[in-house]
Amino acid sequence: MVKIRRAVTLALMISLVFLAGCSGSEKLEEDFELWRESFLAVEEHEITADVTYSSSDDRVCEYSLRYISSEDGETIEVLSPELITGVSARIENGESELTFDGAILETGSGVTEGISPMTALPVFMDFIREGHVENLGREKMEDVEVLVTELELADGEKMTLWQAGAEMEPVFAAIRKENSVILKINISQIK
Repeated sequence: MVKIRRAVTLALMISLVFLAGCSGSEKLEEDFELWRESFLAVEEHEITADVTYSSSDDRVCEYSLRYISSEDGETIEVLSPELITGVSARIENGESELTFDGAILETGSGVTEGISPMTALPVFMDFIREGHVENLGREKMEDVEVLVTELELADGEKMTLWQAGAEMEPVFAAIRKENSVILKINISQIK
């Protein structure tokens, strides 16, 4: 009789742990969806970030970029490295053009190889707009508690997003392709 009570008690405790975990996860997802809705309700976004790109042949490239999204389209400007500072790309209606010192070069309708450093921030925004929430949790990042959300696009690409504070300010993102992190986005400013 005592063994049955212990087994029932243990089963109830395990059930409560699972239920408590589910409700916490549901609350986190609800918070994220409320943030996403309010973030996307704003018509213009400006993001400044350091982007690190890791290629399949072990090359690592680092850029500082400014991204502006408005009803007129998207603009990505290179802030560093100094050699290409001022280069900007404009994306409008799926078409893109590259601009430097007044000269404009059409670049076609996208990058055929997939994600590049110049498309990192537009792809980041695609994840925010269209990404399905796969997983959520909380962790510490440099002594600050952050919400960690894994988002997945329909094509299977995934992004992990770290957000800090009560305002859930995005501070870092990692974009993966075929289970390898190819882009790291360290966000210094987001409006």
